[in-house]
Amino acid sequence: ATTTEGPSAHIMSSASLHAAVCAGVRPKVASKRFCVTSVGHGASSPVSWSSIGLFSSSGRFLRGPLSMKAAPATAAASKETEQYAGRCVVLTREEGKNGDMCSRLTARGIDCLEMPLIETVNGADRDALPAALNDPEGWTWVCITSPEAAKVFLEGWTEAGRPDLPIATVGAGTARILAEHYASGALAAPTFTPSKANADTMVVELPVDESSRVLYPSSAKAASTLQEGLAARGATVTRLHTYSTENVTAVDPAVLARALAADVVTFGSPSAVKAWMALSGLDPAASDHPAYACIGGTSAKACDKIGLPGVLFPEDPGVDGWEGVVLKALEAAR
Repeated sequence: ATTTEGPSAHIMSSASLHAAVCAGVRPKVASKRFCVTSVGHGASSPVSWSSIGLFSSSGRFLRGPLSMKAAPATAAASKETEQYAGRCVVLTREEGKNGDMCSRLTARGIDCLEMPLIETVNGADRDALPAALNDPEGWTWVCITSPEAAKVFLEGWTEAGRPDLPIATVGAGTARILAEHYASGALAAPTFTPSKANADTMVVELPVDESSRVLYPSSAKAASTLQEGLAARGATVTRLHTYSTENVTAVDPAVLARALAADVVTFGSPSAVKAWMALSGLDPAASDHPAYACIGGTSAKACDKIGLPGVLFPEDPGVDGWEGVVLKALEAAR
C-alpha cells in the first residue's frame, strides 16, 4: 500500500463518435494472473460506426449502442489481429464508459457492440455532499471506490469550493479521474491506494484508528464492506449515497439478437448482470450462452449466484486484467 453525456437528438458523424468514444492510444497491458470460475463453452485498425436505438429504464432515448467493427486486416496487420477477425464482444457499461475497452479490442481486430445496460442517476445524498466536504471537524480520509463515485465527488468538491482533502482511492481507473487536480496543485493532501483494488483490501490497509473520521460518498447500491470494516477498526464512517444506477429495461430486438450471437459479453457490475438476464431471457442452465468476462470478483459472484456458465474474471480488478480475461474468453468460446 502507498500513502501519499447525456441523450442527444441529433446524429453524430462517425468521426465525432470515434473521437468521443474510442479516442486514445492503445496502452500497454500489464501482466496479470487470472481466476476462472467456470468455462462452459469450450498497429490499430480503422473503426466503422453505426448508431442504433436504445431506450433507458426511464423511457429516454439514448444514443447507442454503437457497433464498433474493426476494418478488414491489411497486409501489414499482425497475426494477432487476424486471429480475432470476425469475433464480437458486447460492452455493457454506462454510455460513455466503454471507450477504453473499445480502443483496446478493436486494435486487436475484434468487433465490439456497445449496448449500455446501466444508467447513472443522482443519489438521495447528492445535494448534501458539498456541505459534508466542508465539515468543520474535517476528515481523516475521503474514500472513493469507483470512477463514477470520483466524478460525482468532483462535482460536489467544485461546488464546495475545492477544499484540499486526504483521499483514498480504490483502483487506477478511479485515481485517474482525480489525477489532473493533483497535477495542478488543487489537491495536495495525502493520498492512499491499497495494494489490491477492492474494498476488502482497503479495509485492512487504510491507516485509521479510533480517532479517525471517514467520509464515504458512494453508490446507493454499493456493498457495505468498506464502512462496516472500517467501523470495526474503530473509525467513524459517514456514508453518503451520492449516486445510484438503474437497469436499462428495453433494447431494440435486432440489437439484442446481435448481442446474443456475440462471442463474449462483458459485465462491469452486478447490476449489468441482472439487466442482461432480464433482457436476454436466457435460462442459466441453457447451453447457448456466450462466454462472460467480468471486471472483477464482485460481478463474477453475481454471475455465479444465478448459475451462469463460462464466467471469467481477473484476480486484480481493472481494465488491464479485464481485457486479458476477454481474450481468454474468446479463446474459450472458439
